[in-house]
Amino acid sequence: MDLVEFIIKAKISGYASGGEGRERNFDDGSRGFEFEANGFKYIDRYYGFNPFSGSERIYDTGNSLIWIMNYYGEILSSYSDPKAIYSFLREAMSLVTPSYPFRGPEKFTKGNLTYQNQQKGVIQRFNGIESIYDCDEKVYYLHYHGGKMMKET
Repeated sequence: MDLVEFIIKAKISGYASGGEGRERNFDDGSRGFEFEANGFKYIDRYYGFNPFSGSERIYDTGNSLIWIMNYYGEILSSYSDPKAIYSFLREAMSLVTPSYPFRGPEKFTKGNLTYQNQQKGVIQRFNGIESIYDCDEKVYYLHYHGGKMMKET
């Protein structure tokens, strides 16, 4: 299993499938998910609800950090049902693919809600913005960035 395959598997097993009912509480006040397979360990920790901020990290068998992504997002004040947005977001994030491995797909629509992911870069270095629209009104956004980490020599 390569790094991209592991990222996809970890993301689907974390927030995308468990939402805010399966996360762990950590000593520093953050919440999140952990997943291990094929010599990799994934940790996703986040703070807050609206707004929220966090990071996803992947370690190798030697416990060296090999990949990281940081993110910050919020539901805009004009939207009155944050739980509906987060439920839709989990559904979009479960559609993560090798060509869009950092959050959700390029675009996903269900009912009045549309998810859009504007991703730039590759696994080594990337950034992006995801947004959710209710009809044509933007109700959520998230900024993310990250990349591979080099071991010290």
